[in-house]
Amino acid sequence: MSSETEPEAALPAPPQSCPRCLELEERVATLERQLAEATQARNLGPLVVKALKIKDGSWLDGWRLRPSPARRHWMDGRPFSYQCLPMVMANQWGWQVLCPTNVRVTWNGSPESNGLLVEVEPPYQVAIKSQFGLGIVTFSLPWLFRTSPGWDLYVKGPGNRWKANCVPLEGAIETWWLNYTFTMNWKLVEPGTVEFAKGESLCQLVPVPHGTFDGASATESLLAETEPEAHAELLHWLSERRRLAQEPDSLVRFYRKAEGIDDHLAKVQVPPFVPPIPKQESVPKP
Repeated sequence: MSSETEPEAALPAPPQSCPRCLELEERVATLERQLAEATQARNLGPLVVKALKIKDGSWLDGWRLRPSPARRHWMDGRPFSYQCLPMVMANQWGWQVLCPTNVRVTWNGSPESNGLLVEVEPPYQVAIKSQFGLGIVTFSLPWLFRTSPGWDLYVKGPGNRWKANCVPLEGAIETWWLNYTFTMNWKLVEPGTVEFAKGESLCQLVPVPHGTFDGASATESLLAETEPEAHAELLHWLSERRRLAQEPDSLVRFYRKAEGIDDHLAKVQVPPFVPPIPKQESVPKP
């Protein structure tokens, strides 16, 4: 069974910033300062995410957590993919849970739970199994996640990565108060066999404010009437994108060259999970 883990190597060093990049960076920095002030006014403190392992031993061992990497195997085969800033940022948004062992899942199409055969090492049979039926394989994670007050975890499949004949089921968990663990579930689309490799990313954990939609509104209007400056900037960008699309390197560069954005803006700073320090047992003095 081949591993599908994504490498954590850094992307190529960015070129020196151009004047347009510096202008964009200054604009983003100003907006981020304003956002930080608004967040503080709402009393939403800095985000802290804790992975509290239930206990050690048996099926609870072998799982791993890591900041979600920028790279994807399919993107490495098409390096121009890394020129898409929104996609690279989505790759890195949050943390990933890695599979602790090799898993082979076969579905015969039955909606019953026994219609799905899960082949896995004996210690993990209680944690990786067919629990809900409908061709769904359930992974019981060994942590109770705790986030800062007012922060939830949006649990989804690994960003911009897919499996043949298998889709991730997503959920939003109120981890700032909930005293229960949760599961990650994948559903086979059609009868057949799917494999998960040891070290493969199972899910991506993305923190979101619990009150994201409190007092929210959604409207539709003409950009030229509502934000004329943004409309003019958009027209300029579209014109540059069309022009650059005619150049020989259009398939690899035009998206970000149109806005003059360098690679270094795509790096999302996500801290790693720090393993707990083992408690030292006191030794009686002689």
